Amino acid sequence: MENPWTSQLIGQPVEAIEQWEGCPCVVRFAGGYRLQIESLWRLLSSGTLMLTSRDDGQLFGRNEPVHVMSELSSKLLGQTLSALQVTQGTADLTLHFGEQILQVVSDSSGYEAWQVDGPTGTVAVGQGGGNLAVWG
Repeated sequence: MENPWTSQLIGQPVEAIEQWEGCPCVVRFAGGYRLQIESLWRLLSSGTLMLTSRDDGQLFGRNEPVHVMSELSSKLLGQTLSALQVTQGTADLTLHFGEQILQVVSDSSGYEAWQVDGPTGTVAVGQGGGNLAVWG
């Protein structure tokens, strides 16, 4: 799905991956755009599942636990967003960065899964129940 709010994001590089109190994952893009993720996310590389938000602190046979924010940062910082889709009926969000794909999965019928806002005042929200709402 491409419309004005999505086309503004295409071509923007990732400037930061942050964790805020009350918001487990925030992706900041150049140009003042920001994605706040409040649900399950997963990172794929060349079509293979590499990391999910639920992996944080797990060992999985490693010497040290998984630190999802630092691993996500190492994969996405500086990468440019090449495509973005919102799945109709679920409001799942898929962001393409070349071989890397970040998927935000709506995992509640009542709570918001994600929100994108930018410098123009436009706000897009993946609402509970699979609705997409866009203001501005």
